[in-house]
Amino acid sequence: MTAAGFDGVYRSSTSFYGDQPSPSLVQYLDKYHVSAGGAGLDLGCGQGRNALFLARLGFAMTAVDGSSEAIARLGETADERRLNVAGKVADLAGLQLDAEHYRLIVANTSLDHLDAAAGAALARRMEEALEPGGYLFVSVFMVNDPGCDAQGRGASETASYVRHYYQPDELRRQFAALTLLAYQEEFALDVGHGQPHYHGIARLFARRDH
Repeated sequence: MTAAGFDGVYRSSTSFYGDQPSPSLVQYLDKYHVSAGGAGLDLGCGQGRNALFLARLGFAMTAVDGSSEAIARLGETADERRLNVAGKVADLAGLQLDAEHYRLIVANTSLDHLDAAAGAALARRMEEALEPGGYLFVSVFMVNDPGCDAQGRGASETASYVRHYYQPDELRRQFAALTLLAYQEEFALDVGHGQPHYHGIARLFARRDH
């Protein structure tokens, strides 16, 4: 499915994935004492629940998504709340990033929406875009996710957007050049949107030290 198809998903709800940021992102920022401030980047931001949260903390956020509907909603919310979030409609596969520019980069179930080669290439650009001492939070869906089954039994209603389901330890290897702070693979219940469903998911939090 295309970004235009995702426009319909976001048009159906002003907060399709909810208003709260990813609990894991919040946990890691607290656990590793990541101070707010500096430039932040949210890739595949959707309607902006993580970008808005990070802007409230004090990051100057750039939020990127392929859906113009999502970015329009994000812009309205940021303006209403007077938050420093610049929205951008772009295809992540071809997105160019400034080197050593961002203190924090977030890609919450975004790399898996690209094919394997495009996701790996974007991962390299993300590493290079972190400033020394900058942090990275990434989550991806894994091959044990019900959406990976061709029949889609018990899958999320947006499973058809995922193009590459990650193998065990693949995400960790993809960002091996960074200092790994936390890594988790789990099969967990998701009640945040649609009917309750399960996901196989990997999460990584890392830092660029050089």
